[in-house]
Amino acid sequence: MNETQRQSLLGAIAISSGAAGFGNITPQQRADAFANLEQFKTYPGRMAACVEMIGCSTLQIAGVGNVPSDVTVPGKLYALGLIQEFLKVGYNSLNESDRGQLRSSIVLAARQLAMPVDSSSIKMNDSTRILAVKIAALLADLALREFPQRWQTFVSDLFSPVSNGGMWCEAGADTGGNAAGIKICLECLKLVTEDCTDSDYNARISTTRRNDILLGLNEMSTRLLPLLFELLSKQYGDVNNAKSTLQAMHQYVASNGRTMAQMTPDERAQYQQELDRRDAAGGIVADVLGTLEKFCQSMPLDWMLKVENGNDFVAALLHLLQEDVANIQVLSVACLQQLSMRKLDQYQWFRLVSSLPPALFEATNAAAQRANERAIAPNSIDMLIEQLEFHRSLSKMGSTLVTAHLAHITTDKDISSGRGVKFDAVSSYLNLLSEMMSHPSGVICGEQINTWVGLLRDPAIVRTNVLSPHLGRVLTAYMNHIVKIRWEDVWEQEHPYSALIEASWDDDEAYDDWLGNLRSKASQLFRSIGNTEPEIAVTVIHSQMRTLLNAHCNGEPRDQLNPENNELTVTSTACLKFEGATQPLDNILHGLPSWAVDDGNYDAKRSRIRSIIRPLLSELASMIVSWNPNDIWLKFRRTTLLEALKHYWKYEPSTLPSGVDTLLMYLSATDNPPKERISEDVIGLRKKSGVSLVAVSKVVPHLLVPWLSQLSDRAKTLLTSGGLSPINEMHLYEFLSCVATAVENPVDRSNFVADVLANSMRSLESPTIQSSIQSTEGLLSLMGISQAGTNSSCVTDPEFVKKVTREFSTLYSSLNQLLSVGKRCHEAARKRPNGGLPVQSLSPVIDGSVALNFPDEGPINLSDLAINDPFVALWPKLLPTLLQVFDVTLRVWHPEFQVSLLRNNVQRYALAISDDEAYLATKQESSVGGVFGKGGTAGSIISGTDRRDMNLAPRWSGWFNELRNNCFQLLGLLSAQRILYAPEMSHLFPQLVSIVTNQEHLRSMEHRHFTQYLKQFIEIMILSCPSSLYQSHLTAILGPVFEHLQVRFQYSWNPILGTGGLSAESTKPLFFSQLC
Repeated sequence: MNETQRQSLLGAIAISSGAAGFGNITPQQRADAFANLEQFKTYPGRMAACVEMIGCSTLQIAGVGNVPSDVTVPGKLYALGLIQEFLKVGYNSLNESDRGQLRSSIVLAARQLAMPVDSSSIKMNDSTRILAVKIAALLADLALREFPQRWQTFVSDLFSPVSNGGMWCEAGADTGGNAAGIKICLECLKLVTEDCTDSDYNARISTTRRNDILLGLNEMSTRLLPLLFELLSKQYGDVNNAKSTLQAMHQYVASNGRTMAQMTPDERAQYQQELDRRDAAGGIVADVLGTLEKFCQSMPLDWMLKVENGNDFVAALLHLLQEDVANIQVLSVACLQQLSMRKLDQYQWFRLVSSLPPALFEATNAAAQRANERAIAPNSIDMLIEQLEFHRSLSKMGSTLVTAHLAHITTDKDISSGRGVKFDAVSSYLNLLSEMMSHPSGVICGEQINTWVGLLRDPAIVRTNVLSPHLGRVLTAYMNHIVKIRWEDVWEQEHPYSALIEASWDDDEAYDDWLGNLRSKASQLFRSIGNTEPEIAVTVIHSQMRTLLNAHCNGEPRDQLNPENNELTVTSTACLKFEGATQPLDNILHGLPSWAVDDGNYDAKRSRIRSIIRPLLSELASMIVSWNPNDIWLKFRRTTLLEALKHYWKYEPSTLPSGVDTLLMYLSATDNPPKERISEDVIGLRKKSGVSLVAVSKVVPHLLVPWLSQLSDRAKTLLTSGGLSPINEMHLYEFLSCVATAVENPVDRSNFVADVLANSMRSLESPTIQSSIQSTEGLLSLMGISQAGTNSSCVTDPEFVKKVTREFSTLYSSLNQLLSVGKRCHEAARKRPNGGLPVQSLSPVIDGSVALNFPDEGPINLSDLAINDPFVALWPKLLPTLLQVFDVTLRVWHPEFQVSLLRNNVQRYALAISDDEAYLATKQESSVGGVFGKGGTAGSIISGTDRRDMNLAPRWSGWFNELRNNCFQLLGLLSAQRILYAPEMSHLFPQLVSIVTNQEHLRSMEHRHFTQYLKQFIEIMILSCPSSLYQSHLTAILGPVFEHLQVRFQYSWNPILGTGGLSAESTKPLFFSQLC
């Protein structure tokens, strides 16, 4: 390449990099420069030119007015990039001589950069640092290909002093202007180590090359490690010397009654020089630690853990925990983190465990001293923010050291016995971890939760006394941090730790994700502490709840109020506090061992603990039950606390009636003052009360039996009041059915269930419902679809919408209540002996030649089934109505009705999919808020409206979906309860078969309908049918269904597979225009 070509190349580099001296550059000049640089990549002699460029001390080109413009950095970076690309594609084609020459040229360029230019230079400028990193990457690529077989002088070429032809600093001398050489050596060594790490995700080099390089490095470790340790010691000493000088300067200026801003120019220059010296030395220490981190991660443990000739890297890392310059303490923790994840033997692990507490004590004192020098408190917000990254990484490292080596705790006899040096060291270390969690930022304790859960789940560790002294602090810390922070206070800087919180999380979304993760893991932690140390757990939760109720029982400090009624909102402080207390209360009570609460006879230790726990729990339950807040959201929080008491009520039910009475009362809660339309807050309270009632009844149904008559009367009062929503009625029915399953007398149990469901049965038998389900036209009229055909405006008429909704809810709610109670009774029956089937009362098998595998294989009378399942007695009255509803519902999809409905612009929406089905089909994340949330499908079926609006059209599809699935599930329940096979139901069996196998029904079902039909009915019927009844009951249903299934598959797949027989026209979508 001649001089003209060289100048043209440098000019293109200068224009592309925006070098100074070229004035305003036009877009055409930039395009030409880019084209020249791309063309140079195909130039045959580009490697020689690049080697020449990186060997030059400077690269200059004449700019505007022939003023020289320096392009050394962009020119060398461009040349190094081309060489690096060549190494990937063309290096293997070179002969041995050319390889050696290329390697020597790159090493020479690196030495040239490493040569001290100015002995007074302290800091390395950014351009030099960039070049150093780029050359280091190039040297690392060469080492991966050549070391140790063909580049045996790798270590001496790099790590020899500059005076001996290397790039390293002189022994004991100040680095000065040789910082670039040290940066090249450390960066190259780090990259080589990183690329040789054995990993499933590292495929840069082959396993053979990786092993060769690691063997070569291991042989050179005795030469490399002393150099690194000496450099680390020397530079850390320089950091301390510079800091001492700076402190002396501060004292000198202060002694003269001046501030640092009042320094003279000479003083300011000297002060800046010491700052540069400190930062330069700190930067080198940081570079050394970056390389050591890779050693800790991948290299033999002896490199870091073996103490030889005074080189103790672990001691150095522990000492550096107190240095904050250049983030040294965080990098030291990163090195220790990598060591903690390795497989340490017991001696190595114990050394770290025993050394960390005193090292951190010194680090804390150093931080306090720095705070005093700045005249601020050691625990001030500024200091907490400055050290947040250090504290977080320290918490993570400390917990990892325990989690990765639990076996060292469980297998050590001294620790297991609770005495000795090792026990004291481990206890001191766990005390350190628990004290860290008092940090105001939740991210600190968030790093440790897996460790404490792991410790509590290990039975060998739980049996020792090593955890007990620390669990109180651990429990308190996590209970404090699962209380949600109101992010508006952080934005407004009203939270006392606003600045620290903003430093801990990027935004409120990041905080919400973190809080959700913490709460999901904390459940196991609370439960484990309650099971392991019930005395500690109950004492802490009792104290927390008493403090909460004393401070916030009336909503104090009554902030974030609703301006309409001056009541608390979900974001009020009191509500957030009680919401945070629910999870630990529920999990602690759930985790308590039975011996801590029941009346059994136990040893003296357990009896003593029980004598402490039971009074506290009794007082706790009384406080929650007697608390009577006025605000809706406080009532909601009280409901969640009452639900948590279900675990305690199993053993001591004295407050159970009052708690259940409160939940029943909240089912009919109203706004204050009353509104024409119930608010969303009250609806939420009612729903939560119903869910809590069901949850309590599932745990303690037998304890509610003595109040069965009172509960029944109370339920009737609520149901006849007309103020309950359908979902509240459902919860009430489920609650009563759960209680009914605990009644021992079968007759009383059946009578009670029949009494509970009397309203539902009467609704289905009412003339309005019966006339509506006699024909498909009647059902369409009930749902307002027929009326929309003659008057489309009626679907938005408020009075008509309310009337239709009320009438359809009567039909659907009655069926849904029967389904819910039936499922609950069936679940309870299956828990009884023999799955709820009375073996002694089985009907004899007619065909004696059939070999039975189980004693219950055969038909069973309804009276026998009703012994364990009280819902059975309702089927003779329910089944005819169910079959009628099933029949008329499926007829809506018959061709004659589809043609009629699809022709009408409003009625056609009855055949659409619902918003909920569309939402499930899109597989949206639940975090977006569901159907009505961001990204939901509400309003996508009928543009601009959804089922929440006063409009019938978007409701029809959902109604049909619910009604159809309800019928499928009731038929599945009919099979699961063995009613389908009872002799008393034989007269209805032909009617059932004719409806469920009606070919018109099967052909008219969409795939989404047919899938649910198979899953919710056919599958359950096959699984529950006795083998002796396969021929008599299954054949009549499965035969037609499977024949239709085969045809459905054929029609669905033939157009796709192209196997002939059917034209693709038969599967084309039918558009509205084709019907007109």
